[in-house]
Amino acid sequence: MKKTIAMIGSILILCSFLAGGALAEEAVFGVAIPLTGPYAAQANDMKNGALFAMEEINKAGGVLGKPAKVIIRDTQLKGDVALRQFKDMVSQDDVKIIGGNLSGSISLVANEFACKNNLLYMCYCHTSLPVGDEFCGNGFTAAVIPYQPSAALAKFAFKELGKKFFVLTADYRWGHDNLASWMVNAMKYGGEFLGNIYVPLGTQDYSAYVPQILAAKPDFIVLTNYGTMQTSAVKQFAEFGISQKIPLVISKTHLITIKESGAAYHENVYGAVTYYWKLEDKYPDSKPMVKAYIEKYGMPPSADGECAYVATKAIFQAMNKVGSTTDVPKLIKELETMSLSTLKGPGKFRACDHVREQSVVILKGKGAKASGWDVAEVVAEIPYSETLESCENNKANKPYGDVKLPGK
Repeated sequence: MKKTIAMIGSILILCSFLAGGALAEEAVFGVAIPLTGPYAAQANDMKNGALFAMEEINKAGGVLGKPAKVIIRDTQLKGDVALRQFKDMVSQDDVKIIGGNLSGSISLVANEFACKNNLLYMCYCHTSLPVGDEFCGNGFTAAVIPYQPSAALAKFAFKELGKKFFVLTADYRWGHDNLASWMVNAMKYGGEFLGNIYVPLGTQDYSAYVPQILAAKPDFIVLTNYGTMQTSAVKQFAEFGISQKIPLVISKTHLITIKESGAAYHENVYGAVTYYWKLEDKYPDSKPMVKAYIEKYGMPPSADGECAYVATKAIFQAMNKVGSTTDVPKLIKELETMSLSTLKGPGKFRACDHVREQSVVILKGKGAKASGWDVAEVVAEIPYSETLESCENNKANKPYGDVKLPGK
């Protein structure tokens, strides 16, 4: 009888091992995002998207028989703080998979750190890590490359709004990449670049820039900023009576920004996103997730939330498929071929440069006609085939051409 019991116990232990149960490594994903600073509200939605994906994975059985875990740290929107947070997670929590960020420049710092330390980096935000010498093979982006939304908006704006444009650019890598894209696409579509003003990160008062913009007499004004900076700009251009006469075209906008801007984000304000929740009417399979997200967090997922959701889910699904939570080469290979679960239907990462193949959505504000979180109208959805350059062009840094940024 004792031998029988011992044999049963041995079989149970063996089955647990084979199933990746108690002896499996814990699935840990280390995320760093700016939970304080001008992008805090947007980062919080990223956090919600990541945690929502983690909970879905755990409800489905976790990773290799154990609960999936997301560690989230605050970067304060500072590169040195982000790097320190990643280093701490690697040394203290034995993290092999890192991700997050809501800054194109900080994402490149994280990508370089991952490359040098044999880590996998999953970026949540718009980043140029697939372009030129930035790409090393260890980084992925669940969003887009910064030139893509600008390319989509330029094609739309030069056809619908006019040819002459003036730009306000957040003065760091992400803003510079967007400005370069606008200048390149102006040459492509016959646009006339009237000038640019670099705006320091965190700027809230835009009144000093108004005289120079109005003197240029643009057909439309391009805003390349984000977070509270963008909300302030949209409100002030409406208060000055400018946006009612001259359209605002925003390189990357956000659901929270549109909501907070209220009536100022009216029908003469356009912005690019990678996802808007009313697309559930076009992609009905996303409706259950959107409904559950609203019930949990009191708002629909934004584009940033959707990217964090897709990226986090992909990481844990890849771990389950390869049977390891730490084998970086195997996980990279799996991510290069697996199908992604997104709120815009099935998707994938392009194997050659690890950018997610996804559309860019152009929104027009509803202003005073907005109701709840239904704050914008989708005026176009541009497929990635019309914005994403070839891998060869990305490698050669051709998306930004040989354009010389003014003052740089």
